[in-house]
Amino acid sequence: MKVIKIIFFSMILTLLHMIPTNSEPTGFPEGQSVATKGDGRFLKSTVNPRATNHLCDKDSSVCNFFMEGRNTTCCNNKCIETTYDGDNCGACGQKCALGETCCRGECVNLDYDKRHCGICNNKCKTDGSCVYGICDYA
Repeated sequence: MKVIKIIFFSMILTLLHMIPTNSEPTGFPEGQSVATKGDGRFLKSTVNPRATNHLCDKDSSVCNFFMEGRNTTCCNNKCIETTYDGDNCGACGQKCALGETCCRGECVNLDYDKRHCGICNNKCKTDGSCVYGICDYA
């Protein structure tokens, strides 16, 4: 009998937590839907985590001031680290192809590149090979 009471009270507590407590309507405001044009605000922040919000207005010295010691350049009025940015790999506007990753300013295929096998800067042995991102795959 105790077990039934515990289950009953657990269910009631669960249901109480599911009831909205604010008076604001849930869902989307009238005229809006889930689908929006362009990238969402969360996707934009993950596309290039190395991009900064520093506006440079085509002046790379601003980028060098804020991101000292990095290979930065001014692309579309934003400071971009071109060493690892897939949309600006090595230079502004140089996009890596599908399946390629930007490593040290060069678009590479991590599955087959001996200098960047599996991850950037993971070198295989001199006479070794890189297959499926693994050095000397049998």
